[in-house]
Parts: sequence; C-alpha cells; structure tokens
Amino acid sequence: MSLGTLTRQPARRSAGIDPRLNARRIEVARAQGRKRLRRLGVLMVITALVLGGVAVTRSSLLDVDRVTVAGADNSGRDSVLDAAAIPAGEAMVSVDVQKVEARVEQLPWVAEASVSRSWPGTVDIEVTERTAVAVAGDGASAVLVDDEGRILGPAHGRRSLPAIGVAAPGEPGTFLTDEARELVDVVSALPPDLLAEVDTATSEGEAPVLVLSDGIEVRLGDSTRLRSKAEAATALLDQADRPTIATIDVSVPSAAALTRDDPGGA
Repeated sequence: MSLGTLTRQPARRSAGIDPRLNARRIEVARAQGRKRLRRLGVLMVITALVLGGVAVTRSSLLDVDRVTVAGADNSGRDSVLDAAAIPAGEAMVSVDVQKVEARVEQLPWVAEASVSRSWPGTVDIEVTERTAVAVAGDGASAVLVDDEGRILGPAHGRRSLPAIGVAAPGEPGTFLTDEARELVDVVSALPPDLLAEVDTATSEGEAPVLVLSDGIEVRLGDSTRLRSKAEAATALLDQADRPTIATIDVSVPSAAALTRDDPGGA
C-alpha cells in the first residue's frame, strides 16, 4: 500500500473592507439620519405653527365685534344688517364675504354691495344704491322706481319725480309691467331741462305722452329719436306765448306742431 503525500492548501483570505470606505459609509448613514431629524423637526415646527394659527383665528380675539354699514341712505342700516346676517361673535375667517354681498344685494334699493374684513374684529359693508327716476302709482300705494323699472320702495310723497300711470305697481324688488317700463325708458332718456318739467308720463295706445307741470301735453308718437323730439319740444316751449299752448306733437321732430287753448294766439 502506497501512502499518498498530504499537502496543506493555503488558507483563503477573507475579503476585508477598506477602513476608509467603511468610515465613509458610516458618515453617510449618520448624515442621512441627521437630515431625517432636521426634516422631522421642521415638520413639527410647521405643524405647531399651523395649529397655533388655527387656534388664534378661532379664538375670541378674532371674532366679529362690529359690523359697519355705509351708503345705505334709503335701505337703512338695520335692513342691511338683517340681510347680511353676520352674528356677533362669529369667527372673522368664517365670514363668507361673497355670500354676505349676495344677500345684501337682494334688498330692493341695493345695486351693489362690497364686504371686507378689518382685522381684528370689524366687518365693513359698503352699499351702492339705485337711483329713483320716477314714481309709479298714486296715493299710499305710490312707489319709487329706477331706470330699469325696478320697484325700490314707497314714494312717501316724493312727487318731485315724474309719475308713471300704473294702477297696482307691485312689491319692492319686483318690476313694473313691460308697458310701464317703456314709459320709464322714455323718462330716463329725456334731457334734464325737459325732464324737470314733466309731471306725468302716460300712453295713448302705444304712443307715450308727457304731461308737463303747467298742463301742456307733449305727444312723442313713439319712443324713438327721443333726443331730437325733446329738442323740438323745448324750442316750442321757449316761445313767449307758452301759456296758450295746449299740446305739442313731436312725432316728426322736423315738423313739430302745436295746438293752443286760445284760438286767437299766434
């Protein structure tokens, strides 16, 4: 039996890690850890600020303490406040200014409402009101109307404006009939010098007629060419013998005609 020769194989070296590379890895891991901590800290600060801000805006320090109203000469301050419906003590940030504006603009006199916050506790409401151009109806039921025929409210004897012949005008906030609104359109289009003399605007059929404060009737024929018709009527009214004039017909402005109460007048 032959004996084999035993030979020792050299031991395989374990793969070692470069100390510098290992140190670099450790440093990178620590840097990432520090970055995560910073991010967490920033997040906690932001969360605290947000929660603190919410707490402050919802605190009694920023509640509605006062509501001011400007421009509501005809609507009245109390009516505007009722329509705005902003309860005292409500958080300022909870006031929906657009909804408040929409509610106030439902009032008959209000053409536009602007709502703003004045910190820490005031809400300001500024109102732009409509302009009355005529009175519709008579007696206790007489109402003021604007140039769109919108009924604004009781006339309360304000007969300095032309009257529109309407039997039952309707409630404030509604509109006159189409026929009555056409008369309002006529009155609104008149120049100031003639408008100041108009007592009543009526219609005969579809033809508008202006009755002046001294009883003279101005027949317009229709509602077209109102400026030219007004100029023609004013020229005739400027005559020295105006007291004798009964009617003026300006249906055709270039051929205006008049009738007189006194047949002997010029």
